[in-house]
Amino acid sequence: MKGKKTLEVIGVRKGMKTFKLVDLNVERVDKEEKTIEQFPLIDGLIINKEDGENHWLIEALVAKEHLSFFEQLQNSQSEAKVFVTITKKSNRPAQLTAAVKNIVKLEESIQVLIYGQMVTRKQQGTETILESLVKEGYTGTKLIEAFKQKI
Repeated sequence: MKGKKTLEVIGVRKGMKTFKLVDLNVERVDKEEKTIEQFPLIDGLIINKEDGENHWLIEALVAKEHLSFFEQLQNSQSEAKVFVTITKKSNRPAQLTAAVKNIVKLEESIQVLIYGQMVTRKQQGTETILESLVKEGYTGTKLIEAFKQKI
């Protein structure tokens, strides 16, 4: 019942599409270094909230050894880049900007609820362009001008 109550709080309703989650990766940001952490799934699903704003809810069952990572992410109340593979391993991973909303400790695992917004391919491309321009040294109005030219 505890899980059902959590889903109600996040706004899960009948008629939303649910898919099997087969892979979960989260970007870890330590100071200025970014790495992608892979979390082997015991089980998982992802729900399309179909709210017109591309919001999704992830329920992942992972080993208890990952508790501190997810607690730290939840306590920071910040969003992270989350990469999910839906339905089958051969599908291309989708990117979300998401935050950990709830963690339930079970006997040998943890249930993690992650809520976020799917990033479209166009958004991913523009982010890459912006990052490359910053690396090239563009700042201020010159950055804006160069960015407009690239997109």
